[in-house]
Amino acid sequence: MKKQQITLSRKKAMRKVVWMKAAFLLLMFVIALHGRAQNTDSKLISLELKEAPLGEALKQFSNVSGYKVNFPSEDVGAYRVSVSIHQLAPLAALQKILEGKPFEYEVKQHFITVRKVKPASPTRKVRNIEGRVVDEKGDPLPGANIRGIGSPFGAISDIKGNFTCKVMEETHTLEVSFVGMQTEKVSIKGRTHVNVIMHEDKQQLGDVVVTGYQRISRERSTASFGFIDSEQLTRQMHSDLASSLEGQIAGLRMNINPNNGDMSPILRGVGTFSPNVGTMPLIVVDDMPTDLTLSEINPYNVESITVLKDAAAASIYGALAANGVIVVTTKQAKKEGANVSINADWFITTKPNFKSLNLASTSEIIDYQTAVFDANVAEIGSASGYLSGFKSGYYNPLFQLYLDRENGDVSSDEVNATLNQWRNNDYYKEYRDNAWRTAVTQRYNVSVSQKAGNNNHYLSFNYETDNQRIISSKSNRISLYYKSNYAITSWMNVNAGVDVRMGRSDTPNTSYTGYAIQQRYERILDADGNRYTSPYVNVGNVSYNGSVVGGAEGVAPYKSFGFNVLDVLDESKTKSHDVSIRPFVSLQARFLKMFKYNFMYQYEWNKSKNEQFDSEDSYAIRMLHNSMVDTDGKAHLPQGGRYSQSEVESKRYTVRNQIDFDNSWKDHRVTAIAGLEFRENKIPKSTSQLFYGYDPQTLTSDQMNWQEFRDGVGTSALSGSRITLSGLPGTLKETRHRYASFYANAAYSFLSRYHLSGSIRWDQADLFGLDIRKQRHPLWSVGASWILSEESFMKEISWLDYLKARMTYGINGNVDQSSTTYFIVKQKTQSNPIKTTYLTYEDDDLPNPKLRWEKTATYNIGLDFRLFNNVISGSLEYYNRQSSDLLVRRYMDPTMGAKSRKVNNGEMRNRGVELSLTANIVRKKDWNFAVDFNFDYNKNKMLKVDHSDADNVSSFIKSPQDYFMEGTSYNTLWAYRIGRIENGYPVAMDKDGNDLVKFNEDGTVASITSNSSLKGTDDLVNLGSLTPKFSGSLAFRLNYKNFDLNAFFVYAGGNKLRNSVVSMSDQIGSQTLKGISNRWSADEPDAQVRMYHDMPSQVKTYAGIFEDWWKYGDINVKDAGYVKLRSLSLGYNLPLTICQHLRLNSLKVKVQVNNLFTWCKAGNDIDPESYNMNGGTRGMASPKTYSIGLSTSF
Repeated sequence: MKKQQITLSRKKAMRKVVWMKAAFLLLMFVIALHGRAQNTDSKLISLELKEAPLGEALKQFSNVSGYKVNFPSEDVGAYRVSVSIHQLAPLAALQKILEGKPFEYEVKQHFITVRKVKPASPTRKVRNIEGRVVDEKGDPLPGANIRGIGSPFGAISDIKGNFTCKVMEETHTLEVSFVGMQTEKVSIKGRTHVNVIMHEDKQQLGDVVVTGYQRISRERSTASFGFIDSEQLTRQMHSDLASSLEGQIAGLRMNINPNNGDMSPILRGVGTFSPNVGTMPLIVVDDMPTDLTLSEINPYNVESITVLKDAAAASIYGALAANGVIVVTTKQAKKEGANVSINADWFITTKPNFKSLNLASTSEIIDYQTAVFDANVAEIGSASGYLSGFKSGYYNPLFQLYLDRENGDVSSDEVNATLNQWRNNDYYKEYRDNAWRTAVTQRYNVSVSQKAGNNNHYLSFNYETDNQRIISSKSNRISLYYKSNYAITSWMNVNAGVDVRMGRSDTPNTSYTGYAIQQRYERILDADGNRYTSPYVNVGNVSYNGSVVGGAEGVAPYKSFGFNVLDVLDESKTKSHDVSIRPFVSLQARFLKMFKYNFMYQYEWNKSKNEQFDSEDSYAIRMLHNSMVDTDGKAHLPQGGRYSQSEVESKRYTVRNQIDFDNSWKDHRVTAIAGLEFRENKIPKSTSQLFYGYDPQTLTSDQMNWQEFRDGVGTSALSGSRITLSGLPGTLKETRHRYASFYANAAYSFLSRYHLSGSIRWDQADLFGLDIRKQRHPLWSVGASWILSEESFMKEISWLDYLKARMTYGINGNVDQSSTTYFIVKQKTQSNPIKTTYLTYEDDDLPNPKLRWEKTATYNIGLDFRLFNNVISGSLEYYNRQSSDLLVRRYMDPTMGAKSRKVNNGEMRNRGVELSLTANIVRKKDWNFAVDFNFDYNKNKMLKVDHSDADNVSSFIKSPQDYFMEGTSYNTLWAYRIGRIENGYPVAMDKDGNDLVKFNEDGTVASITSNSSLKGTDDLVNLGSLTPKFSGSLAFRLNYKNFDLNAFFVYAGGNKLRNSVVSMSDQIGSQTLKGISNRWSADEPDAQVRMYHDMPSQVKTYAGIFEDWWKYGDINVKDAGYVKLRSLSLGYNLPLTICQHLRLNSLKVKVQVNNLFTWCKAGNDIDPESYNMNGGTRGMASPKTYSIGLSTSF
């Protein structure tokens, strides 16, 4: 055959040069900006005022302090100020300005309200209260604001935290506030001296909400959202950012892949039928929407995460946000000068065990397969007669042993000796001991930050290597993140940065990664510890039985059929190379005091390359070669190896122009934003290559006539089937979608306690081209909130520190990017028997001129509260999410041109309640104990959905995420009604209670209703959802001096699972559950079901029906609720004095263990996170992971 040379594309090389130049220019731009940036940031202020009006003095104070000051102009007009302030803290300076004047003030975050107080009645007595204000470490807090509740007087703590405050004689409570701390209320009844310990405000009730478009005070926000700061994220050690969010925010649940344990977020239930839309919330990083997943974000770069839950929070994102929004804010320098942080983490995951799989022993499997074999031989008459039905197909080594005995190749004594030896084997254990290893993940992170005046720089480098469970599986990742903020002038800032991620991985062929790919009585190593070669196995796409292998092994032109799993795990590995680059730049310019212009640009480029090489001597190529030997003894597979390569690329850009408005006067404040946003998503055509006869040394391969191989080149001597070989897919696809959006948001506040907000967004997409009216879709929201605790009638409730009520309503959108309004036709070539090229289409390729956006309307009511001097804090939410115009299959009369179409015809509703609580039970200098509790409940209902009258019960039972029934929940568990077990057979009943099977007196089947004849779900019972209805977490936090102990529990429930049961239709002895040793007995005919070999010949015809009734019957459905101790961690902070001696700012070491304990209502040997709920298939319980972390900064 003609050889072809593989050469590197010049075009690809030029692309790399262009990217290198672009990266260099970006770096030069950043350096140039850095040279221009200058300014200073002062923490202390100075003021010189001589007979200045008080109003003017307060304005000057506002200008130099950074606080926004609200005051009544009519009350301050009569007062003048003469004061000299030099290098004082802002609140101490304000105290001097107001000294001797009948005014008091209140601080809320960066806002100060000054109000006039009524003079004390001359008949009312006044007394002094002295004290000291410190933080949790005992350090003084200068500038704390102290006032008596109901008293006109106040005071400010000095540099040592000491204060003296006048209060009315009848005042019994002192209120102490400090920026960034929880407000404390202290009883002063009968006391003249108090010590006040203030605690950091972890609940962020006075902090800023980051939506990605704006930053607003949480107290002014009307929306529903959850917030996590970096301290909360790092209480436990996590392998990625997705797992760090588990259980942290009520309503945000993690779907866990039972195969690999990967987590993906889902917020407030499923709101679409489209798998292309999915349930993934939008990920926003530093104010820009991205295509990133949470696991791709370096957790050490994250300063905080805000989860936008309702429409008021998320509707500003339009068609991207129907599943909610997760806003990630990255870190920046906090202190003047340079700071370096180093983190090193090690995650050690043990090998899983088989306890949760409920497996039969080796001897039980041998006995079961022997019983199956004997029953079939007795029925058919001979071993050869029974096994002849397999032709070339695989049957197990035990059957081959018995066949050899029948043929006289081995004696009965030799068979017994072999069986006795096999009973001592345990292939599963050998696989665990030799093919698996203790997985070790190492992660190292270095971050450097610098603050120089108003300029801020942050750089981080992360390296992670992962030696995974399978011995030949490994990966490593490198990420670089850089961003800088430059104060070009006093009114203009520029931000620029880049996020680069690169990764490599080696992944073995998944055909070889299962512990049960061979029989439990087989071997991997022989008695001397050498690798044992199995003569034939049922692995891969081609497998043969022992008789076929025996006739071809060692005979030319066949190659060896021998197999050892440790050998093949080093073969057929897929090598992956991934690179992602995300440069971003933004500019903010302030003008006319109350306006700000924002420009933002982000570009995302991702490329993935996969390659796989199978050598000529690899098991896969040997088996393919053997299958392509024809009846004339000619081998049709080219000599050499096989090499395949594929490349996938994606590009995306986002441009945003926005104007911000912010103005306050008297007791009013108005903020607003308006902007334009443009996006484009592009996935170019992927490139693929496939070569046979490949030589990795010369980089040459054979020229293939693919059409000839697709048509067939002969008849296989082994299988008797046509010899074919598939090449590359015949379809190339490129997608590009553009979006244009206008958005606006406005908010109004009165007296800092009444708040209104509204937003609107028009999205226009090219997906809806046939009807211009469908292109533009307005998405909007309105909201209101009321801080009730600020009302005078609430002030006397001493145990209530804060209470806020809020309500929102709005509409978000979704778009299925795989849908189109246009008619799609495909060209197809058929070569057999005559080469013909023609156009074809499928039902979903027909045009849909009425294609439109999916819509989700959300109604939300919430309460935020703090109680008992901030000991308890939390929030309570109720929501109703109703999705309409959902894309779902609509069934129709085939005479209309199609049997079904995907159209906007579905409706779905999610209702739920969420509760978040934090209780700071003990707050002492050395001791702190707190409990965090999250709970969410979601009830899903499909309000409008279609189904075909031809859909039978099996479709609804086995595919609940593809076949829907109106009025039920998404992912419903449907089951047969099992009335009883009769003579070893489950008896199902229809909706009227009539048996679906009748038996003759001799136990054979007289009549039976097949599953295919049962349509719809009338004859099934709805036992609830396979998806948990409620979930949450419970965390215990204990701190003693420099030690901290954290226990984190997760729980879920309200859903069902199917119990794992023995198969009633296993004809070849393939099942391995422990129940196979429990044979049906005529002495107790109704105690348990029969297996296939226990059935009479006439009944075996219906074994598949009985199997479905038993496996999917209501009798085998259990409650899936569970509680798991996700992590237990212990940390130690090196004392500050020792750190200072070592010239460190901090040094902390932490140890942790994950998955220590699981309790499941269905059984303690069941781990719902690794269990196939609908299939009733057990998975291995999540293994324990031991973690060690070390962090330091200087």
